Amino acid sequence: MFWLDLLSGVTLMLTGWLVYRFPMLISGVNTMSKKRLAKVDLDGLKLAYRNVFLICGGVLLLFGGLSTLVQIPMDVHFIVLFVVMLALVIACFVFNKRYDMGMQGEEGKKERRKHRIGIIITIVVFAIVLFFFFKGSKPATVEVSEDYITAKGGGYSTSIPVADIETATILNDWPAISLRTNGLSTDNVSIGHFRLKSGESCMLFLCDDGGPVLEVRTVDGSLYYLNCATEEETLEMIAKVKSRRR
Repeated sequence: MFWLDLLSGVTLMLTGWLVYRFPMLISGVNTMSKKRLAKVDLDGLKLAYRNVFLICGGVLLLFGGLSTLVQIPMDVHFIVLFVVMLALVIACFVFNKRYDMGMQGEEGKKERRKHRIGIIITIVVFAIVLFFFFKGSKPATVEVSEDYITAKGGGYSTSIPVADIETATILNDWPAISLRTNGLSTDNVSIGHFRLKSGESCMLFLCDDGGPVLEVRTVDGSLYYLNCATEEETLEMIAKVKSRRR
């Protein structure tokens, strides 16, 4: 995550310098007519943009530097990144209104309404992204019934008929993965569709803290790797699978 913080921070700071030197890069400014642009305090706007981009970029760089000294969970990294980006977008909306005289008074009522809608949409989008990130970063749940092994997590799910299981092998280590084809992977969990180094496709529902891994291969050639949030839960799940297959 250090490299993500570093890249994001440098990009924001570079953007701040660019919009200050070339204010026509600011969204909306480059499409304004000369008459409309005359109502904009361009010097104040580009200075405000520069400062907020530099501050946000600096925050990410400092946070990235801190992460090299202290172990910081990935969840916290994404929260900081999302909060910084949200603050940046809202600040830009506010600056546009403050330095654009065309948005003041009755004349600018329509444009102010557009800005308020833009802020609301931005907050909603960020909230949805955060929701799905936290939902996806939680360990999958694996339940064993009389007829099925059901795994759910991160927006992915599968039901494996117990009668279709060809082999169920306990592994001490995770399988060798070469590619994530359609899934999610964080510091703690890997869920979804992946490809092994052997070339086989598989589904993972794995958590770092879950202990051993149950490798399940079905008669149709499908391959699954499962464990739970804790080693105790995983061992209980494995015991249930064994008892159902007898």
